[in-house]
Amino acid sequence: MAKLNVTVPAVDVEVNGVKYCKVDRDAQVGDIIRYMDDSSWVTNGAFYAITRLDGADDPQIVDNDGDEYDLCGEEFEVYAKVSGTAEYREVKRWAKPGERIRIVDKVSYEERYENGAEFVVDSARGNGDVYVEDIALVLLSEYVVLVPVSAEESAPKRLTVGDYARITGESRGHQFKIGEIVKIVKDDESEHLPYKGETADGRDRIAVWFGPGEYEPATEAEFLAQRRLKVGEFAKVVAKNRTFTEERVSVGDVVKITEDDDSSLPFKANGIDGKSAGWFTESELVRATDAEVTEAKRKLTAETTTADPRSQFAKGEKVRLISGGGVWPLNGYDNGEIYEVDTPLYDTHRSGPVIKIVGGGLSRGYAKPEQLAKLTIEVGSTVRLTIKDGEKPAYGWGGVSNGAIGKVTRINGNSARVEFPEHSRWHALLSELTLVTDGEKTQPQPGSVRFKVGEYARTLVAKTWIPKGSIVKITRDDEDSNPFRSVLLDGSANHYYTQDELERLDAETAKWATIGRKVNEYKAGDIVIVDKPCGAPLERGQLVTVRHDSDSAGAVSVTDVGWSVSVSALVTPVEQRFDRTEVEAKAAA
Repeated sequence: MAKLNVTVPAVDVEVNGVKYCKVDRDAQVGDIIRYMDDSSWVTNGAFYAITRLDGADDPQIVDNDGDEYDLCGEEFEVYAKVSGTAEYREVKRWAKPGERIRIVDKVSYEERYENGAEFVVDSARGNGDVYVEDIALVLLSEYVVLVPVSAEESAPKRLTVGDYARITGESRGHQFKIGEIVKIVKDDESEHLPYKGETADGRDRIAVWFGPGEYEPATEAEFLAQRRLKVGEFAKVVAKNRTFTEERVSVGDVVKITEDDDSSLPFKANGIDGKSAGWFTESELVRATDAEVTEAKRKLTAETTTADPRSQFAKGEKVRLISGGGVWPLNGYDNGEIYEVDTPLYDTHRSGPVIKIVGGGLSRGYAKPEQLAKLTIEVGSTVRLTIKDGEKPAYGWGGVSNGAIGKVTRINGNSARVEFPEHSRWHALLSELTLVTDGEKTQPQPGSVRFKVGEYARTLVAKTWIPKGSIVKITRDDEDSNPFRSVLLDGSANHYYTQDELERLDAETAKWATIGRKVNEYKAGDIVIVDKPCGAPLERGQLVTVRHDSDSAGAVSVTDVGWSVSVSALVTPVEQRFDRTEVEAKAAA
């Protein structure tokens, strides 16, 4: 048997003492994978080692019978070897997106987690509160940040006069705030309280001495960022009041301070365009970085430049090609696909001023500005769910199919809420969405795009041994009048079809359809994997039994505890359970 025995705590696994971490990239030799598809030779949910990549760069594993197995077109998760074991120390400060936190002082009314629970931060608010795993808002008072330290690190760096420190604790009476950055102005080299600190705002503190266990190194930039904004400086809007802020100003905009009257609403500001932005409190603004100011000015220039429409594009920006694909000077570049801007103002091409793009079948292509669409997604944008073949959305399908079109209703950090016809509050990563532009209306929609080998479809006509409505997999395209060789998923029959005789299905929909269900349609008696316990006395990854029929992965009642939990995958349909007797099955029905 080639199946690996692993310990699974969330996205990390351990094989024979070697730790692996789930990664979002193609599999490589030396990685292991978690198989997430259906096969007679490979176990769903089990782990296998990548033995080699074939000539098409498809990963190969050894299946349960000891034979080589090709993962081309199959669903699996990739885990890469971790070079060393990470250790953490607790730091009391504001957390940033992507950092790990631990709950240490849970508020009494919170039931979704307990003290000691750890999460990765999805997004942060301007007051230090954070959102985690799309389940809860965690207050600043509830958590500490887990900062990775090397195994060799035994004590904080010894600071000297002129260095900067972030206050992480208070044990001997100083009056600095936890998380505040101070400058070392005196060091008497004593054992307990060697450092005298100075705040960025210059306000007096009675107790200004601190010592070991109460700080960590910080930077001058962090220290300066705490200073009160001054007239003439640039700031970023992190919150806004409807009464005193101009309607056109949005959170995230960069403004310039024009007046400070030292009141409770002290800052008057203008936008980058010089127009009034209104009045702000201190908590509604943070100092803007040089990069944020530069980008805001670039966007303004792009919006106001009429002489050269190419100025609206920036190097490294993602764009969609909406016309001219496949012919010179865009050979190797297809309409509807996404590419990257390399040189916005390319003036030496023989066809005239163009935009140089990269990422296609050839090393470069050249497009006119009207042939490209920017991919900036905002609240109100119309978007298409775009998931690569063999992959699935980070938060599951939830009844939505690949290629579905919806409208963005909320953006939170790197994720968004989307209203699809099939699901009104669907959660997605921004990287899983592409903007639907006006130019796309003249382009073929996903249903009319030519089928590719490896895709799934539902038959729209009956043919010998294959009834109408059957689920098939495209195995060959002969590019003739009847090109698509299509095989039933159990391999019992095949036939050739035209494009109009097939309806495209994504792999997830096809998999569920083989057992006669919609995506995430669960039935009483199914064995499923817990994704989020939602307060139940269960653990993520635990196998449980579904209590009632449900068509949503968001709230499935389970017999183990009688609570509703979120599940990540179906392991065994109730109809295929060998442990249920005929009498039990009839009673359940």
